Amino acid sequence: MNSPIFQRLLLAALLWLGLPAMTAGAAPAFLFAAEGVGKILKYNAEGRVVWEYPAEMSRDVWSLPNGNVLFCHNRNYDGARQDNPSGVIEVTPQKQVVFEFRTTGQVWSCQRLADGNTLVGAASQGKLLIVRPDGRVVQTIPVRNAPGHSCMRNARQIAPGRFLVAEESAHAAREYDLEGRLRREIKLAFAPYSAVRLENGNTIICGEQTLIEVDPADKILWSISGREIPQAGIRWFAGVQVMPNGHLFLCNAGGKVPFLELAPGKKVVWQSPEKLVIPLGHGIQLLDCLGPARK
Repeated sequence: MNSPIFQRLLLAALLWLGLPAMTAGAAPAFLFAAEGVGKILKYNAEGRVVWEYPAEMSRDVWSLPNGNVLFCHNRNYDGARQDNPSGVIEVTPQKQVVFEFRTTGQVWSCQRLADGNTLVGAASQGKLLIVRPDGRVVQTIPVRNAPGHSCMRNARQIAPGRFLVAEESAHAAREYDLEGRLRREIKLAFAPYSAVRLENGNTIICGEQTLIEVDPADKILWSISGREIPQAGIRWFAGVQVMPNGHLFLCNAGGKVPFLELAPGKKVVWQSPEKLVIPLGHGIQLLDCLGPARK
């Protein structure tokens, strides 16, 4: 339990609760889409909240190379309705809005693309939207799952013209091309939340109570169930980030402990203490990792 990330999370949680720090040492800063308090929170290396921005029902957040923060949001959220105001916002560290895309219906993911456009996962519309910097939708890619609350969770561009989508209620991770043609379907025994393509071509998929790694032929190389780590009280393996050392940083949304670090082979490197209360959230990004975030 000597991971620097563990030290940082413990300190951050204690500070959140107004309790004295019990650990010290430098650790990576991170962003957290804390829907439980309706904010994007940035923690520094000492575990203190050094920046925040209002974000109602946000479940995806990115730190951009220019230091800005990109996130999706849902105003007046009601899980049974599909007409809430929603969209994606980019703000500077000084909290100036430099990009805003407005739409209607539940939006659960976003991603800034290499060409400067933004990918928007519009679940209520059942579509991926590619949006220009001026807010104009330039490409619409329908997904196979029915539009609605559980249509999709995280959606990512994994290569030019290729998109990987965690389609929750379909129990599938599906890959589409720019024209919306289905290029691959990974059928699952669980509802997925995130799907991440690794540099070696394998895919990490996580969601309700389960995380797996599959090879390009869809063979499961390894898996872990929440039942295998009962002390963590797994509810959902939600947001996931692949760390430079190959470990997985996971958000256990609504579970007993909010964060886990897993090493290949199902080794739990650390888990945040059970008794610490962290706001409910799904989206997270470590900020001091080398290279672009893979999540």
